[in-house]
Formats: sequence, C-alpha cells, structure tokens
Amino acid sequence: MSRMAQTATAPSALTEQSITSTFHIEVMDDLETSRPTLSLSTDPTLGDLQVVTAAQVVAKAVEQHRLIDKAVRLALDYEAATAAPAPEPHAWTIADRDSGLPLNVTCMSRCNGFHPERADGMARADSVNCTQYDTANPTELLINGGAEEFGGYATLSVEIHSDPVHPDPAKRVPVASIEVVEDHYVEDLDPDALAVVIDKLQERVTAMHVRHADLVRIRNEHARQQA
Repeated sequence: MSRMAQTATAPSALTEQSITSTFHIEVMDDLETSRPTLSLSTDPTLGDLQVVTAAQVVAKAVEQHRLIDKAVRLALDYEAATAAPAPEPHAWTIADRDSGLPLNVTCMSRCNGFHPERADGMARADSVNCTQYDTANPTELLINGGAEEFGGYATLSVEIHSDPVHPDPAKRVPVASIEVVEDHYVEDLDPDALAVVIDKLQERVTAMHVRHADLVRIRNEHARQQA
C-alpha cells in the first residue's frame, strides 16, 4: 500500500489543503474455493476492500495517477510560492536590421539560449529568440533500432521559449514546445521491455509537471516585467 499526504502551509498565495492517495491490491486464496481472488482498496483502513477484475484495477489506477499528479502539482506550487526571487534578467540594446532603430532586449527569465545578436550588434526583431532548454531530462529511448552504444533519443523534452522583441506582442509571451520525433518507433519490445518503457514515460510525465511549473513561473515573471 502506498499512502501520500501533503498539507501546504506556505504563504497566503496557497490555500491549506491535503491530498491522500491509497492504492492497496492483493491476491489471496478464497477460503471456501481455494481459488485466488484479486482484491482492491483505496481506503487507508481497507474498509472498502473488495474482489475486483483486472480491468477495474486498471481503471482505478488511472484515477490514482490523476490524484498523484495533483499532489505533484501542489508540491510544485508550494516550491514556486516559497522560492527565492528570480535573478534580474539580462538586458542589452542592438540595432534593428530592418529599420536601424534600437531594439531594447530583455532576456527571458532563466534563458540558457545562445544570443549571437549580442556580438553582431544587430538583428531582425523577429529573429531574437530566448530558450530554456530541458537540460534535466534524463529519459532516453532507443528509437528505430538504434545502437545502444550510441545512446538513445531524449524523449518528450519540454523547451520554453519566447521572442522578446517580436513585432507581434503575443510572440513575446513565453510558451512551451514538446520535442517529439514523428515516425520513429521503439521496436521489438517483449513484455519486460515494454514495462521499462512505460516506467520511463510515467517518470517523464512527472518531470513534465515540473516544466509546467517552470513555464507558469516564467510567464508570471514576464508579466511583472511588462507591468
């Protein structure tokens, strides 16, 4: 049985709340028939323990994953509410290659992209890009039969980017992009190998919640800079 409880006592930006997840499953021999039975409970005291089918376990597991995801988001909201203020963003001025007028660039918070226009001294307004790469993504899969010694493909990386001086103001607001490779397959999986892929993807989805919190934080910082 796994149980998780979290009560947030962060500053007023968060409301006090508690999330508890219980998922108990067991296979036991029936005392009368001696045949194995599958039982499930989502009550910490096992008060609702009952015989179920495998399909019912899967359906209930989906509900529990949603609850656990909600707990993860609560923890990330707490972290964001109690984190130290973001460092002052980098800023510089270059010339607009089209008009010759100055472009005052304020770099996106926590940007780790390369800005060649700083050295060039000029650029088109729609070509200045800020990017925060998903450098913490450890999830790699061997795709299309790639050789293991060459490593796998980073899977479901979430990049956050903006165009800080784009002529269209909507393009200046930070957004996320998920790096997905089309028409590539993880092939020839036996049941154990498929289970490994599932575990990796579940771990990755949890990590993507972190990137979601990063995007919310960066957009909030962007809004404060524009105020």
